[in-house]
This record gives sequence, structure tokens and C-alpha cells, in this order.
Amino acid sequence: MNFTRLDFTTCSDRPMAATIGFFDGLHLGHRHLIDQLKTVADERGLCTMAVTFGRHPRKVLKSDYRPQLLTDTAEKTTLLRQSGLDACTLLDFTTQMAAMTAREFMTEILMGQLGVKVLLMGYDHHFGCDRGLGFDDYQTIGRSCGMEVIQATPLIVDGQAVSSSRIRRLVAEGSIQAAARLLGRYYAIGGTVTEGHKVGRQLGFPTANIQPADAERLIPSSGVYAVWAEAGGRYHEAMLNIGHRPTLHNGNDLSIEAHLFDFADNLYGQHLTLHLVDRLRDERQFDSLDSLAQQIGRDAEQTLNLLKQCSNPSSYFSDLSSTR
Repeated sequence: MNFTRLDFTTCSDRPMAATIGFFDGLHLGHRHLIDQLKTVADERGLCTMAVTFGRHPRKVLKSDYRPQLLTDTAEKTTLLRQSGLDACTLLDFTTQMAAMTAREFMTEILMGQLGVKVLLMGYDHHFGCDRGLGFDDYQTIGRSCGMEVIQATPLIVDGQAVSSSRIRRLVAEGSIQAAARLLGRYYAIGGTVTEGHKVGRQLGFPTANIQPADAERLIPSSGVYAVWAEAGGRYHEAMLNIGHRPTLHNGNDLSIEAHLFDFADNLYGQHLTLHLVDRLRDERQFDSLDSLAQQIGRDAEQTLNLLKQCSNPSSYFSDLSSTR
């Protein structure tokens, strides 16, 4: 079995208390799980480890599956490191692994190769080809092979468990503030600045056209957003349009365009990360470029007023490393 072990501390050569999952978004629910893992590990004198996957398991099981992800692997492992874990293991999910029973996975991989002594399971997590097993079954398997299996509690916000699927639904519908509340940070998309149609310049609002770096990243619903644009390690107030530019007859092509206020440098070929703060309005068609320009002016004023009330991503949300 191929796997990549990332050791974040010198503690990682000791036996492990681990939790397993895909951890897309590394949201507050995941942080709640990691906090529980740290408590369990401290009580037993163990190190902490997240066991996750470099690619979505469903892509292996279904070749035409296209996940809509909140984070890519690099972002996810960075967030896991910042969460205060001792180590992270990225498993290469294969058809052979998919065919393993829960017992085989626990004994051969978790215990045999990764040194897991305690497994903290998410409240709704399952693994192994024998998917009908419940938590009691995992505990029974664990007892038979010397592994303690513990069930974690979910984080409940507004009467529902915080989950990646719940956050994806919010992002997809443009409920950006609600998504940020569950993520613990602004939702972000990033990519390379490419040559555009330069119509924004004619309207007085030149834009940076973004080609997303990750084809599997979830793109929010069409509309106009207030964002913090991160370029070269600095944050800039900006507004973003996602959509098909109906006034300009863009057809079915999706455009992601950001106007950075008080910024005149050339961004072509550079990476730009957009941290979405709030959605201002739907994208709509105007009867003239003048009408569009007037609306963009109102959007700009609303964006600047909103961003003045919101700190940039470096300070608005508590750093992950502060959770314990």
C-alpha cells in the first residue's frame, strides 16, 4: 500500500491516536473532532494523527465522478498541520483498498503500518467493503486486535451537524457568510490571472480574470461578491463577478473576474486567491453598457463599505493553531 507520512512534530515516532476521514474543507466540525482526538491522546500518552486521502475515494470507485471540493490536498494538509496534530498520513486509495474489509483495514493498515493504538471515529464515519457495520462492530474488531475504538461527538450549529456537504450546499447557493461561519474562515478560490476581454477597463473597473488552479474546486453560484484578494502575500479590497456576463453575450463560458481597488500593478501570470466575504446580488443582464457601469459603481461602493467592517483573512478568524 502506498502512503505519504507527514510528520509535524518530533512526537510522531510514538504510538498513535488517530482519526480517519477525507477532511474536505477542514471546517469547525473537523476541528471539533481533532480537539477530541487531542484529549484522548493526552490521557493515554499518545501522539495524534489524521489519516486521510490524496484523492477522493469515489473517483476510484466511479471514474466519471467529479467532486466539488472545498480544499485541495495541499490546503488540507496545511490546515491539518496548523491544527496542532503531530502527523498526517495520506493514503493512496485504490480498488484493492476498496475491497478490504474493516478488519483488514484496521489490522493491516491502521495497526500494522501506521501504529494506531486508539481510533477515534467520526459520528457518521464508515470504512471497509462491509459497509453495513456499525460502531459496535468496529469496537468488537478493535478489541480483538488490541485497538481501542472510540466514537466522537459531532459539532451542532443551528440544530444540524457541521459537515462538508452542508458547507458545499451553502457555497453553491451563494450563502457565503453562513459557509464561513461553519468553515471558521472565508471560503476561498484561487488561480492564475489570464488575459481577458478588457471590457472592465472600458467601464472604469479593470478586472483580473482568474483561471482556477483546481478543476475540482467548488465555484460559488453566479453573482457579485465582496472579497479580499490575496496577491504576493498582501490583501487587497476587491469585488468579484462570477457568471456568464449576459450583457456582453458571453454565451456559456463562465468568467471569474475580480476588480482590486487601489491596485495598478500587472497581475498577468500571477496567482490570485479570492477570499469571499459576502454575496451582493445576482448576475443579471443590463440594457446597455452605461447601465452596467452604473450598477458596477453601486456594487463598488457597497463592497468598500462592507469590507471596512470585515478584517482581512489574516486576522478575522482565529488561527487554527489556537484550538486545543
